[in-house]
Amino acid sequence: MVKIKSILLFITLALPKAGAKIGGFPLYVSLISNFYFMLSGMLYVMRRKSELIISIFPILILFVLFLFNQFSFTGDNYLGSSYLNAASIIAYVSSILSFFCYYGALRIKNPDEWKKWLSFVFYILVIYAFMQKIFGDYVVVIPGITANYQDAVTPDFLAGKNNMIWGIGYLKATATYQNGNLFGANLLLIGFSVIANCKSDSKKVLLPLVLLCTVVLLTASVSIYIGLIASLLWMFLTSKNRSASSVIIFMVGLIALSVICFIVFTTDNIFAQIIQERLFNRDITQGSGRIEKISEYLSLVSENPWVLINGMLLFNTKFDEVYEILPVAILQILGLPMLLFFIYFVIAKLKKIFNSVYILPFIAYFAASLSDGAFWLPPTATNLFILMGLCTLWYKSSRASSEG
Repeated sequence: MVKIKSILLFITLALPKAGAKIGGFPLYVSLISNFYFMLSGMLYVMRRKSELIISIFPILILFVLFLFNQFSFTGDNYLGSSYLNAASIIAYVSSILSFFCYYGALRIKNPDEWKKWLSFVFYILVIYAFMQKIFGDYVVVIPGITANYQDAVTPDFLAGKNNMIWGIGYLKATATYQNGNLFGANLLLIGFSVIANCKSDSKKVLLPLVLLCTVVLLTASVSIYIGLIASLLWMFLTSKNRSASSVIIFMVGLIALSVICFIVFTTDNIFAQIIQERLFNRDITQGSGRIEKISEYLSLVSENPWVLINGMLLFNTKFDEVYEILPVAILQILGLPMLLFFIYFVIAKLKKIFNSVYILPFIAYFAASLSDGAFWLPPTATNLFILMGLCTLWYKSSRASSEG
């Protein structure tokens, strides 16, 4: 069973798109991992009364949403079939219920082994991303393994997933996640978890940190840049070894970075093109269409205040999904009670590791998620809570070692 769990965990982290789509519905091996860890987590909470009470709350919310839809307590907009298709509804529901994966991860029997395995996953993703840029984004695709089979045999499928930056003709680095922002969000979680383990075990972090920064740049996602910067600042500002020498090293690093930036911006190279196009040659006032979606949602709330409470999971009228911004997406689709639950759950669980290096991946991810959460694609929801559970186990293990 331990080997099966390890294989499932490896696939959901490294090869989340392995599988195929049947009738447009994704049948990925990583979904099996998602349901396995959710079920494992449910068994975990059933033996703990306090956790069981917390876990029942979102299930009750979903049940109430279903009743509101069936009996139309909130008007005609909740009567009949939902505007969202079945695959989208399943994705939203499975994503929010992925918090059970946190408890499932707490049942992993070999967490210390997964320090090495997670490093292995990180280097696989990084090397694959470099191979995309060196040999060609489509040359390295393995149908059914690094991308779902139907997409992999479709010409220019990566460009069709909002990965192309047309201004410079650049395709975002996606590794095995098929989407630049989705890959970036998961790379922050995985990469900073690896860095946290290195710091906890007093190992050098320079190599994984340099690789992480380089590949994040290749994702060409401003949201992911924000997450990276937030975690790097957190690393420096909370460092317990900020001696005079470390400050000097930091300043020397800033000078070296300035020199590199000067070289990058005064020569013709892909890094300069990406930064110029993504940070300077774009209108950010509309938030890449996000502001318009939020405005539509606020208009709907003003017309029907129940939308704020009941969410739009079962809304029967056409609307734009604000799926990019994590807190707004939860509020829009599942309503205010579910957003409050999500915030409470995350804060309660991260509080346990807040003063440790294991908070790094979550600082990075939640900073990025204010602009682009990629949470509603189940791989991120699954990975977020599994890594939250693993980081909790690693933190407990490091404390036990230091106290012993």
